[in-house]
Amino acid sequence: METLLVFLLVQLSVSEGRPYDPAPGIWHDKSEARNLDCSRMSQQRAHELHPGEIPAPLARLANQESEALVCTRRIMRNGERPERDELILDSLRESVGEIAEVASALGPGKLTWHVDAFYPQPEVAAKISVAARTELAEQGRRVSDKVPVLAAGDIVVLGRMAPKDAYPLACKRYFAQRALGENDAFLGIMLIDERETQLHAGLCLNGEWRWLR
Repeated sequence: METLLVFLLVQLSVSEGRPYDPAPGIWHDKSEARNLDCSRMSQQRAHELHPGEIPAPLARLANQESEALVCTRRIMRNGERPERDELILDSLRESVGEIAEVASALGPGKLTWHVDAFYPQPEVAAKISVAARTELAEQGRRVSDKVPVLAAGDIVVLGRMAPKDAYPLACKRYFAQRALGENDAFLGIMLIDERETQLHAGLCLNGEWRWLR
């Protein structure tokens, strides 16, 4: 499990007029800082995503913007992962941002979004899922941390199929077994060929699968 670090960035009256970021003062070794994956967001959004770590903004400070820095510590340090994983993670924010934007446009309305990543390394899959959930949440979507689960028999059958056939069938089975309903959207992000360095993605809505990339 990854270590979650959440810091509240307090607005101070400094000459530059910028919020004080405590990050440079936290890690005495710069190499340690490079082994954290961080994203900056509003305190309100950070509270929604991590209510146990960040409090809700105070009403009396409603006119002041406050931000939070949400970081996860990399399980492996820079240079220790396989080259493919490093390439995927280096462009993760951009690629997942594009996927989430396309998916969000295809699933308008008040849907509950579920995200799962299918990747050989579990720690990389977790990073992909978290990045996609964060992107959707920042777009104002209702995001769940739960993922649909199929029966064991379905999983055996799907495991014998080619990905281009398996994911559409899985989508149909999710809907048929009521793992997903009419008000749910499922975004799947995956590596289809282990030799690739590009993520693929598909959207499941009402039992219909649509490839996004």
